[in-house]
Amino acid sequence: MIKQSIAVTRVVNSCVVLELDGHAVLTDPWFTERWWLRRGEPLGLRLSDLPPLAGIVVTNLATNHWDLRALRSFPAKDAPLYVPTRGMARRARALGFGRAECLEWGQTRDIASGVSMRVVPSGRTAVWPNNAYAFSAASGRVFFGGEAADVAPLERYRAEHPPVDLALLPVNGLRLLFGPRMVMGPDQAVAGSSVLGAPVLVPVHDAHGHDPLSRLFRPTGTASDAVALAGPDLRVVDLPPGERWELPR
Repeated sequence: MIKQSIAVTRVVNSCVVLELDGHAVLTDPWFTERWWLRRGEPLGLRLSDLPPLAGIVVTNLATNHWDLRALRSFPAKDAPLYVPTRGMARRARALGFGRAECLEWGQTRDIASGVSMRVVPSGRTAVWPNNAYAFSAASGRVFFGGEAADVAPLERYRAEHPPVDLALLPVNGLRLLFGPRMVMGPDQAVAGSSVLGAPVLVPVHDAHGHDPLSRLFRPTGTASDAVALAGPDLRVVDLPPGERWELPR
């Protein structure tokens, strides 16, 4: 009998292994650094450490969410891979991911026995859409917004759907030096968790390394800030890379 449980192992940035009743989903794969893009934290798992995957979901086309170099050497390309643009799906199929598929906002998929997924609007990076993903399983509901920037889309989602048991949202508030915030900071992540009805928040998109891009972008928050901002109804689990955490039942 498969144990009904939800667990998270954070790899780096917003790359996590999400376990839903024994079915593993990889989010926003990022395993290889570039000279111009550094992690700023240890890599929690290597490609060879990954369990068998029921699916891979990608929120946007930035390299630290969509690591084509790592996907090229990915050990198991038979896993379904869901992306927000047709161009990304074509590139994934060219790398051998025969089940790569572009999913638009509002579409749903059954990714494993008893596990379903809905694509949730999460704003845009320039003209390209960002996807968030809401998962439902017998053990609970999980919301993953690896590139979420604003609370408003979460409010619209929650108006039509039940509360979630766990939210994974960005906290570093990365923004251009003279431009808008690109992802949630700790205050938006805490507010977004409340909107979603989530009693637990696991912060993602936390660290940012010292690299040429850091001259253009700056973080404005951390997971520790989210811990300090959370009220009595929200538990913030500041999960180090590589550590597996299971949601209490």
